[in-house]
Amino acid sequence: MSRILKALAWVAPGAASARLRTFAAIDAWRSYDAANRGRRGASFKRGADSANAALSTALKPLRDRSRDMSRNTWIGQRMLDVLCAHVVGTGIVVKFKDKTAQRLWNEWIKRSDVEGEIDFAGQQLAAVRAMLEGGDSLVRFVPRPLDTPGVPLRLQVLEGDFIDETRDGLVDERRVRLGVVLGEWDAREGFYIFPRHPGEAAVSVGGASGLSPSRFIPRSEFCHLFRALRPGQVRGVPLMAPMMMTARDFADLMDAVVVKARMEACIGLLITSSDGRTGLPGTVAQGEAPEPIDRLRPGMTMRFRDGETVQAFAPASTSQFEPIALSALQGIAAGGMITYDQLTGDLRRANYSSMKTGRIEHRRLVEQLQWLCVVPKLMEPVVERFLETAIMAGKLRRRVAPYTREYIMPANEPVDPLKDMQADILAVRSGRMTPQEFIASWGNDPDEVLQATADFWKSADEMGVILDTDPRRTTQTGAAQASEPEGRREDEG
Repeated sequence: MSRILKALAWVAPGAASARLRTFAAIDAWRSYDAANRGRRGASFKRGADSANAALSTALKPLRDRSRDMSRNTWIGQRMLDVLCAHVVGTGIVVKFKDKTAQRLWNEWIKRSDVEGEIDFAGQQLAAVRAMLEGGDSLVRFVPRPLDTPGVPLRLQVLEGDFIDETRDGLVDERRVRLGVVLGEWDAREGFYIFPRHPGEAAVSVGGASGLSPSRFIPRSEFCHLFRALRPGQVRGVPLMAPMMMTARDFADLMDAVVVKARMEACIGLLITSSDGRTGLPGTVAQGEAPEPIDRLRPGMTMRFRDGETVQAFAPASTSQFEPIALSALQGIAAGGMITYDQLTGDLRRANYSSMKTGRIEHRRLVEQLQWLCVVPKLMEPVVERFLETAIMAGKLRRRVAPYTREYIMPANEPVDPLKDMQADILAVRSGRMTPQEFIASWGNDPDEVLQATADFWKSADEMGVILDTDPRRTTQTGAAQASEPEGRREDEG
């Protein structure tokens, strides 16, 4: 009931009741059953919040609970491991057409980390994992002196906590939403960034603890990595948010089942006594060391006082755990963009067809994450800043035509290598796929593969080595290849 209707009920209960019946009749005639108000729709949460309004009070608890899931449950850890292994693998490879740019890039990615601990592939993994776990992450561009070896640019990966979400509204005459500064048409102009992680417990140099205030830093200094699930969204949502409660309940259920199994393996005892001192703490038989009776161990024995009787304690067993666990884990895996067997490693019910079908859906989701999130939000900005810095440092020449590049994603391992390889060969021969795409789908650089192959067969010819894997000499069926094309021999004849 609305406030007006409640007020009417005080003055004219009959009129209010009639209006309620009218509203109920209108609800019954709605076109969509899901829009009807009533007992069945009571569990739906009402509200017309925008993406940012819904996140404003939920971002921090979602982020904290997501990290707790990844720290303390195998579900969260496994989900992040599998998804990061497919999205990033050992690193998304950048292939330049210009050889000088490629040489500089290959040198730079080995020392791109400003902290000096990992290479650029490791930074990709850290940024993507932080985004999936906490909702978003940052990669900061750190210019270095011009005399720095290679291209004078380094990167620093930061968690989304560095963005001050308490900066909301009009701040310093800037329109700010959850720490993100918005300009005309909601274009991102910058962030309010903490100088150190808000959760860092270190004491400042001056001896006073506490968090320094955040300050504005332009958008051009960062890559902001997050999945935009709704238009206008400025911050990301942790991957585990939709199924976090289910995963937490399942983890608690697993703990209870394990404890129950341990109790079933013990000798459980219920002790009753006519001695009034039995319930008092510290009352034990003379000459015996105190031992609490609420701790059960497999195979343990205990001695009791005169007058005490013992009754065996046997917890009731249930057979409902496996179907409940199976249903819960399947839903958790689906919400985490992976398959059930990837989450659990359970292949008892799997076959080639089911695994192939599941991999197709999973591969599409991974490709969406790679090409619609990681490439435009991380890879492209980093490559552009790398090229700009290299040109300013005199390492690359400035030119009108852009330095074109390609991105080679991690290989998609086949379920059945022979069947998948035959299908790929047919796709290349029919023109559905180019040879370059075929080689790149395995995570390899086509130019490097061709060059390495040519060098190998050249060395084999020089050394007089003949292998039955040489396609220049034998066909797939094992027949010898013609030394010269048929048409050429006929023309010469």
